Amino acid sequence: MKKILYVTDAVKLEASALDFACYLCTLFRSKLTGIFLENLYKEARPAKMLKEAALEGGINVQTDNTDELKEQCTSDNIQLFKTICEKNGVTGIVHRDKGIPLEDVIIESRYADLLLIDASTSFSAQKESVPTRFVTDVLADAECPVIILPESFEGLNKIVFTYDGRSSSVFAIKQFTYLFPELRETTVVVMTVMDNNRPSPEEKYKLKEWLHDHYTNIEFIEQDGNVKYQLLDSLLPRTKDIIVMGAFGRNAFSTLFNPSHATPVLKLVTQPVFIAHH
Repeated sequence: MKKILYVTDAVKLEASALDFACYLCTLFRSKLTGIFLENLYKEARPAKMLKEAALEGGINVQTDNTDELKEQCTSDNIQLFKTICEKNGVTGIVHRDKGIPLEDVIIESRYADLLLIDASTSFSAQKESVPTRFVTDVLADAECPVIILPESFEGLNKIVFTYDGRSSSVFAIKQFTYLFPELRETTVVVMTVMDNNRPSPEEKYKLKEWLHDHYTNIEFIEQDGNVKYQLLDSLLPRTKDIIVMGAFGRNAFSTLFNPSHATPVLKLVTQPVFIAHH
């Protein structure tokens, strides 16, 4: 894996999320491309809201001129991005994307191996819950796998594969494995939470056989009950694990999760979440 994108609102850079991004780049000896979304043409946020966002990111701006405010924040955040990358021994590349944010991100993802984004990234004039509409659209339309960044990063303990026997959940497992061969020594947990429609014994055997060709330490956990609540109970304590989930479609989560299951997971867990779709 050579091209990793870090997507951010140019006005507000989540510096803490860069720790995980730099960890990945160090692991794979990759450069990190910072995608700074300037949203110059259809800015819906008033100056007051932009100033609040900038302040949350550590920048105190005095001007009420939207263009001047954006330019100052973009310049300061690009410098911060470069400083953090240099501190971590990572080569940081900057793209200033000045068009429509969603369109810019999708085009960038077409020519990348992996995209990293914070679940709170938003260009709406209204306060939004997590994940925001912008992030949900990115998950649905991105043309490479996406990782929802953790709030903070203190190291990687285990990989958690969510599995229900469907092709999309297996596709996500395979995509993660192909992108992260350096993690073959990391313990893998295959988690299945089902209230019905269990994977067949033959399917589970084939998955085990495939996983043993790629990983050295594998655990299997099967639980009964309500998928949404049981899944959250199982994932929340895993503070140093990365969670791998299947396809995120615009109308449905076509693996273990439907939209009512996916949203609570992305809202509540603080771990990195890897999402891939066909």
